[in-house]
Amino acid sequence: MLREWKTEWMKLKRRKAGLLMLAFLGFTFLWIGWVVSDADAADLADGYRWMFSNLSLINTILLPTMLAMLASRLCDMEIKGNTLKLLCTLEKKGTLFDVKLLTGGSFLILYVAAELLLLLAGGRLLGLGSPMEARHAVYFLLQNIPVSLVIYLLQVMLSFRFENQIIPLAAGLFGSFIGLFSWFFPDTSLFRWIFVWGHYSLLHFIRYTWDEATRVMTFYDAEPNWAALGMVLALLVFGYLVCRQIFIRKEV
Repeated sequence: MLREWKTEWMKLKRRKAGLLMLAFLGFTFLWIGWVVSDADAADLADGYRWMFSNLSLINTILLPTMLAMLASRLCDMEIKGNTLKLLCTLEKKGTLFDVKLLTGGSFLILYVAAELLLLLAGGRLLGLGSPMEARHAVYFLLQNIPVSLVIYLLQVMLSFRFENQIIPLAAGLFGSFIGLFSWFFPDTSLFRWIFVWGHYSLLHFIRYTWDEATRVMTFYDAEPNWAALGMVLALLVFGYLVCRQIFIRKEV
């Protein structure tokens, strides 16, 4: 497995997957910067809760599309180069599938960790009123990584299934739309539960109240929906086992 994983990283040298991550990371924080530029003293007083709330929504919009593009980049050589059959004679199909997931998962974890570090650095630069709480960082990881891994698993299967990568990319854009739309529904809504993209909003850990009279928004902590997290983890394990078997039995 280690040899195959090293080979996978060597294949990525000219795929510009790292630049893709940096582009999305830069766009995310340009967006955050635009939001901060319109902030008042009350927002900055409880700045990390406010910024986590905005970043969670931004990730819901951008991550599905980014994961679709990442999966396409990682599978591009085997698809366009028509080397999948050759690779499957040199290594086991299951190992190739595992390496694709491990590589994409590594990119995802690095991306989310970079978001946290930049958020922390930006908070200190702006002099936010309260420090970042460790539980917020943990909840942020739980909100973004498991759901994104399920989505990435789906996108890898679509990328291997369709030679035309427009279809997997369209699925990513569809997921971004569904994820954004799910924020307008309550936690009990079936819409949030049946679509995996809706679980970003289900696992949100910062909520707010809006006083229409004073026009003041107050943020407060909330526990993530643990049932939703359990469902996502179960879906990740089940989806991995099923998709791996489908890939192994796939004719190349």
